[in-house]
This record gives sequence, structure tokens and C-alpha cells, in this order.
Amino acid sequence: MAEPSPQQFGKYVLLSKIAAGGMAVTYRARMTGAAGVTKPCVIKQILPHFVDDTDFVEMFIGEARLVASMSHSNIAQVFDFGEVDGQYFIAMELVQGQPLSKVLRRAQKAAMGFFPEPLALHIVSKLCDGLDYAHRHVGEDGVEMGLVHRDVSPDNVLISYEGEVKVIDFGIAKATSAVEAKTSPGTLKGKYPYFSPEQAQGRQDLDARTDVYAAGVVLYEMVCGKRPYEGEFVAVLPRIISGDCLPPSSLNPSVSAELENIVSGAMAIDRDTRYQTAKEMSESLVELLYRDNPRFTPAMLSQLMAFLFAEELAAEGRKAPELSPAFKEQLASWQTGNAEASQGRARPISSSPRSTPGSPGVRKPPSDGGGRPTSERRPTTSNPGMRRVTSSGGMRRVTNPNVPRSEGGVRRTGERSAPPVPELPDEPSTDAGGVPAVLPTLAAPRDTPVEVPAADPAELATGAMRTAPARGPNGFRTAADEAREKLAFEEAERASKRQQQVRTLSIYLFGIASVLLALGLLYNFVFKSDYVPGESVETTTLWVTSKPSGAQVKLNGREIPGQSPLMVEGVIVGEANTLVLTVPGHQAWTRRFTPTSKMMEPINAELQALAAPVQPLPVAVAAADAGVDAQAAVTADAGAVVAVAGGTADAGSETGEDAPGDPSMRAMHEVDYPTRVLVLRPMYNAVPIPEYPTASIDLNPAAAYSVWTEGSASLAEGRGTASNALAYFAEGDLPADASFGMLGASMRTIKGAKRLYVFALDDNGPEDNSGTIRVNLRQSAYVPPRSFVFDAKQNAVQLKPEHQVVLRGLNPRSTYLFTVRDDFAELRANNGRVRQVLCVERGPEAGSVRSTHRLLETGKRYQVTGAEDLRCTFPDSKVTDNAGAFEVDVVDVTVMSRKERAEALKGSRRSER
Repeated sequence: MAEPSPQQFGKYVLLSKIAAGGMAVTYRARMTGAAGVTKPCVIKQILPHFVDDTDFVEMFIGEARLVASMSHSNIAQVFDFGEVDGQYFIAMELVQGQPLSKVLRRAQKAAMGFFPEPLALHIVSKLCDGLDYAHRHVGEDGVEMGLVHRDVSPDNVLISYEGEVKVIDFGIAKATSAVEAKTSPGTLKGKYPYFSPEQAQGRQDLDARTDVYAAGVVLYEMVCGKRPYEGEFVAVLPRIISGDCLPPSSLNPSVSAELENIVSGAMAIDRDTRYQTAKEMSESLVELLYRDNPRFTPAMLSQLMAFLFAEELAAEGRKAPELSPAFKEQLASWQTGNAEASQGRARPISSSPRSTPGSPGVRKPPSDGGGRPTSERRPTTSNPGMRRVTSSGGMRRVTNPNVPRSEGGVRRTGERSAPPVPELPDEPSTDAGGVPAVLPTLAAPRDTPVEVPAADPAELATGAMRTAPARGPNGFRTAADEAREKLAFEEAERASKRQQQVRTLSIYLFGIASVLLALGLLYNFVFKSDYVPGESVETTTLWVTSKPSGAQVKLNGREIPGQSPLMVEGVIVGEANTLVLTVPGHQAWTRRFTPTSKMMEPINAELQALAAPVQPLPVAVAAADAGVDAQAAVTADAGAVVAVAGGTADAGSETGEDAPGDPSMRAMHEVDYPTRVLVLRPMYNAVPIPEYPTASIDLNPAAAYSVWTEGSASLAEGRGTASNALAYFAEGDLPADASFGMLGASMRTIKGAKRLYVFALDDNGPEDNSGTIRVNLRQSAYVPPRSFVFDAKQNAVQLKPEHQVVLRGLNPRSTYLFTVRDDFAELRANNGRVRQVLCVERGPEAGSVRSTHRLLETGKRYQVTGAEDLRCTFPDSKVTDNAGAFEVDVVDVTVMSRKERAEALKGSRRSER
């Protein structure tokens, strides 16, 4: 299969796809700067179903802005974020290397047994340095931002070929968690084996100590070859909360007491007894690293990467560095296991190892087979191969099972045998489309005996003799047989406890949900009262003047007696208020404001005069006694035919309201160019879609639907082109901004709608229309898809004059720049803020009109060329509760110089012909 060609994405070029996950797709990209300077980078595009969620987009932008301000050698730099054609993205530093998860798997396949302890200490210390910088990061005001990663795992730690350690995906986990909590409340998602106890409990007050716990889990996984908690989600969750896992030394006999103390300090169940900062954990790791390995250098990590990924380096055309003789010798010792883990160890620290108070998150197997956690640490001894018996019933390590014991229970220490290499599944490709939900463990269970039960002091005191152990399959019973039996007994005991905990947790959660539901119903129907003006709300008085004076004033839809200037009472403090002033012959003035106190500045409104009235439309009058049908006259404006019998009639709607002959009302619906500002008013330019013959279908408001179209239809034959795009209006309890938009061949998610309408705006009537478009809806994989048909002859909408605004007189040979101001407009009282409007252009020649409609959004600029008029409307269910307005600046940029036009059109969206 041929490689996909590079694609332009804003100022970036997407070269190849790296990976795709549940939230984003990652690409290898190239950024082009001034003078042809290029820079490799990584582009992470947010998936479309996240883009449609307003809460996620706002949190994503806020978190990305915060992360972009960070700069640390152990954090992958985020240097850009934004939006290109509706697609949100972040641009990150390209780290030439591999994720830690793949490094661990590749080291296991290279017969290295457990991952080398010096490199594990170095990598986790650098990981902690990056986390500590993020935790202490301050904003522009000098206050700590409280940033928490929430998703520390080997997949989010990159190791470069130069030996650098980089943390990625800061801030994204928080935004994803917010969306998951909204779509699936009461559930926990993500890489749950790395959850801290407070994260597993579903608590929201997570802080830096959550990342410290996850770093401890990563360290445990590196030195033990497997994660401390593995299995299904419902089984792992109670174990994380209770700290039910084996100590590292029971899986890897070479783990020292000091390292086990560090793991216990990081994975303590109570976060108050954990390492309080990532820096504190990093200092402990560095101290242990250089105490036991004084000749260690970070270059060993780059040498290991060159050895493990020689093929990848050659495929990328990079020359792998030659391995030094010292590293080859060290590598051989790691592969054979003949070297002590503390090779080159300096003298032991005289003081006791660092102890972290509190209960650790790892469980040491007691001698009586119980599952009781203990917080005691094993003391440091001069021989790292030996462990003393602790008073808490700890286990004694056997470093070489082939050396016979003396009667006193003491063995001679010798070279350690190499740990067996487990059978691993094939390594997944780094360019795969997804990441497996549960990663394979790094090592299988070892047969090396790890612990021997300590002698009972009571037996020694009474002189009782221990019975001879039963012989094993090899003719004698080893400590491995005892460990296997003990682990099997503990696993059975944990399984029974796990079932009981799952039942208890289910009953507990059901009880909490029932209590919350009862409290919500009690509050809604008993305690919550409706708002009564002047009783429970604080109000103030506002002095309002206008130019010209004598304006009628409305506050929050309520008419105020008198005319400006006057005192307006009933202004609500702490809530949004809408003030509207109207004067005959002038445009309505609207202001949305939220007072914070009773002391308010006076408001002076300047109303703009309307354009000069046009001449009344000519009509033909038939004589009363003519005895023939009324004559018809064709207007010069739009070609409409008006018939009059026995007198004159307005050329407006059937009811006579908003007649175009009325200059003040005509200005609300028709604007002639040249004009500097085009005003779009939801109260005058909204269309009640249910009153028109659109195609529609009933939906379930509690479900989310993926909607797309098939086929094409043509509107206004001779003036338009065929298209598969349709406008839609969703009726239901959903935000006004999400209630209408555009549908096409690409899937779009619609949630919270009880009925869906699809239509197309057509100002020439349905006679010359042709074609049909099928609208498909898919709810889930378990529900059959549904569909309905849009017929161009039956479902095209010809808007009434009072339901739209038309900008006429544009020059098709000119280029215009439309800038939509971010003013306040509402389609209904509750959750009705709208920031977009539906428009369609028309040109003078065949094929010059846009084949699809367009949405104009506030705060953005658009370039329009080849159009002679523009029609805009707000799709709505009813128009009586609308308020506010948009203002669109219209500028002819045809006569501008090349430099001025480039500056004016910078960032605008061009019309697609």
C-alpha cells in the first residue's frame, strides 16, 4: 500500500500518522516558518465528537494555554494550539525516541530479565523532576496553578535516543475526565492500574500526590517486571483502595530494602503519609542510585536505546552510536545476571534508610498467611543478599537455592542466578490505530525461591522440632514450593474478599444514588421556590439617557413607563439584564449587562437613524366595475406579483405585519448596499421552522445520534449546483448554538433533540428543484440505524420576508470582508445565547451561487466574492422570546493594495465555489 501523501493543515504539513486513541489522532508533521525554515513537530488532532462538546473545548483551550507556558527538560514542550477549519489541535515537540512501555518490552525480549535497577532509578527520578516542575508551575500573577497530570504511565513517558526522559500529555487527562464524567456519570475510565487510592474512590480533589503514587507504580513495574495490580477493573479497584499487593522483593529478590522503602513511601494508601512532593521522591532515588552505583552516567541510557532500537535507527537513516566496551560488559552482566545489582557499590550508608511514615500501599506476606498490611521496613544489612527476620512476621530472602543451608539457617552467599526470560507476545506496532486496554505484563512468575518463613520464637524457646517438609517433584521441597502454596492460598482468600467488596461497594453506591435522588426531588418540589421580583433578589435603580431622547425602554422584556431620560427600577444585581431602547425612525439599541453592586454608572444610549425610506412599490389597481380579474403589477425589486382589487394593498405578509412598504419595518428585513453595518436581529430575522414543510423525524432526547447524508439535490436550476449538504434544526432541551447547523457526508453528533428538521433555503420556489437526499441516523451498534428523505421539490424552504434579512446590491466582481461582532443575541430566555447565523449567497450566473449554505460565527471574518445578495436567518421553534442582535461589518477590499488586503483578509474564511 502506498504511503499517504502529505496534507496541508494550516501552517503545518501532516507527513504520517503515528497513532490514534480514544481522544485524538497523532501525526508526525512539519512546520514552515519565515524564509523557508522548517521544524519537525507532532500534531495531535482532537476527535470530532469531542469538538462538538462545548465544555471539553473550553477546558482543552484553558489547559493547553497553561501547558504551553511550561518549559522543562523533562517535559515535552507544547508550543502551539488552536483551530484549523473547525479542527482543534496542539503542536508538540517531536521526541526522537520510544515510549517507556515499548522500551520495557524490548528489554525483556533482549533477555535482560528484570529491567536494570540503576536505569530504573534514573528514569523515574527524571520523571519526578518533570512532574515537580509542573506541580510548582505559577501563572502570570505568581500564584501556583495546581496542575496535576492524572495519567502518569509508561505510555506517557518518552525516552529519546539521546537518553532524555520526557513526560507528555499534560492537561489533556483533566479535560477528558470532565467529558467522561458528563457522558458516563458515576464511572471511572482510563489506565486504572495506575490509579491512586483517592483516584479509584472517584474523588475530585486530586493533587500532586496522585502523580507521586503513579510514579511509584511505574517504578514498581520497572523493577518487578509486572504492575502491582492486574486484572479486571471491578477486581482491581478494591485492591488499590486497600493496598492489597505484594512487596517488590517477593517478585524480584535483587530489590534492596532501601528501594522497597522508596516504593512503599510513594504508594502509601494515605496520601498524607506519602512523599508530599515529586522532588522529595526524586532526591531519594538519586541518593540511592549514586550510593550503590557511583560510576553510573546518563549516557548508559542512550547506549541501551541504541542497542534495543538499532533497526529503528537504521530505518530512519540515523547512525546508531557505537557501544562502548564498558557498556558491553555491563550489558552482558545484565543479560546473564551474574553481576550483583549493586556492582561498583560504595560503602553502605551508616544511618538507617529513609523512612516515610504512614501505611504503605504494598502488602508484605505475613508468616500466618493473612492479608494484613504492615508498614514496617526491613532494616539495612551489610550484605545485600541477606534479609533479617522482622518482628512483623516478614519473610527471609534466599538468594541462591543451590547452596545448602547450615543448621543455623545461614547460607553462603554467591553469584546470583539469572532470572528466567518469560515468553512474551509479539510487540505491538507503534503506528497501530489504538492502544490495548490492558498491556501485557513484562515478566511471567519466576520459579526462583523468594522468601522462606521465619522460625517461630515460641518453638525455639520450647525446643520443639519442626516437622520435615514434604518432598517436591524434584525429590526435595524448596522454598519455591512453599511460596507457591502461600501465594495460591492468598489468591483464593483475595478472590473471596474481592467478591464481598464488590457486593458491598455496589450496595453502597446504590444507597448513595438513592439518597441523592431523594434529596434532589425534595429540594425541587418542596424547598425550591419560583423567582418573585423584589422578594428574594437584590435590585437597584439605573439612570438611562438616550440620544435622541424620548425613547421607549424595556428591561428584561418588561416595558418601563415613561420615556428617556428616566430612572429604571428593578435592575437585578448579580444576574444578567437586557436593556432595549427604541425610537421611531432609528435602529433599536440593545445592551446586556450584569451589575455587581447597587452603585452603577449611568447608561447613555446612542441610537442610529434608519436609511432613507424607499418609494412605495408600484401596484396595479383594477376598476371596481371592470368585471375582470384584478390586474397584476411586477415590482422592480424582486419580481413579486401583487394583485389589488377595488383599492390598494401592502406587499407584505398575509396578515399585513412587517410589510416591506413600511420603511421602519422594511429596514429590519432588507438592507441595500452600500452599507457599513448589517444588523441581524433574532427578534425580527428568526424563522419558526416547524411552520414550514421541512423533512423531519422524532428522536429520543436521552440518546446521542450520529447523523450524515447520502445523495444530492439541486436548487434553482440554472443558478445553482447539486450538493449533499442540508441545514438542520434540532428541537429540544439543548443550547441554542447546538440547535442548528449543517449536515453532510461526514458524521455529526446530535444530542438532546426530541425532533430533527432538515431543509434548504430556496428563494425561487420549488418548481425548478430536483433530486433527493437521504438523512441517516445511527444511535449505537445495538440499535438499527434509521433514515428519512429530503425531497428538493417538497422540503425546500422559501422564507417569508418577515423571517429573514436580505443584503442586496453587492457587486459580483468585488471582494468583501464580513466581520461578525461578538454581541449578545438570544433565541430564548434559558440557555438561549446564540453565536452563529445561517446564511446563503446568490450570484448572477449559473454555478456562481454556493452549492451549500454557510454559518457565520461571531468573532470571525469571512471573504465573499461573486455574490449579488446575501440572505440570513436564525432557525428557531418560536420567535416571540428572542432578544439582542449581531452586527456584521461589511468592507469592500477590492481597491486595497496587495499588502493592505493581505492584512485585512488575514485569518478570514474564504467562500468555496
